[in-house]
Amino acid sequence: MPNNKHYDHPDAAGILKLRNVLRAYSRHNPSVGYCQGINRLAAVALLYVDEEDAFWCLVAIIDTEKLLPRDYYNQNLLASQVDQRVFRDILSEKLPRLGSHLEAHNIDLSLITFNWFLTIFVDNTPIETCLRIWDSFLYEGSKILFRFALAIFKRNEEMLLSCNTSASLFNETRNLTLKAIDLKKLSHIAFGEMNPFPMRNIISKRATHMATVTVRRNSIQ
Repeated sequence: MPNNKHYDHPDAAGILKLRNVLRAYSRHNPSVGYCQGINRLAAVALLYVDEEDAFWCLVAIIDTEKLLPRDYYNQNLLASQVDQRVFRDILSEKLPRLGSHLEAHNIDLSLITFNWFLTIFVDNTPIETCLRIWDSFLYEGSKILFRFALAIFKRNEEMLLSCNTSASLFNETRNLTLKAIDLKKLSHIAFGEMNPFPMRNIISKRATHMATVTVRRNSIQ
């Protein structure tokens, strides 16, 4: 959150607190240590709670498997990679025209959406939108990442379908979250128009793609 006054320069008030939390978590969970994205999670927590509670917030998000699946932030980001495949599948099911359009132009969505998921939309969306997503995420877990990611694409579907070159389509897709300012509309899409949205569908797709990714990784090793 480089634009936030608590983190916008090396001597900012939040920087030392952030380092303390990240250092404590890396010692608590050396299998994860410090991973790309965790600093964003801790930074958001520190806006509202003290260092100790921010540490336990990281533990709740990363370690308990109640909010995110195991290995989301391990060294190879295995579960994070899997969720990108799951998201691609669900987007094609929920928004088939857009899914086909993105595929026809060879757009690799993970180049854009991987960071959305890994940071739980921190730095990707306006702060009001980010905090609404976080409220929902802490209540409902990882399904929220898929709901809001799909809502962002649905909100801009017609505009993306009008892009007739790969370059313009990629550039517009890359900037989608900057336009995610209508919270009422976005929430209506996420929790209304995208239904039904059973968690068992996500779990099933995760299992399928985890097996594929694991086999591929093992063959490379």
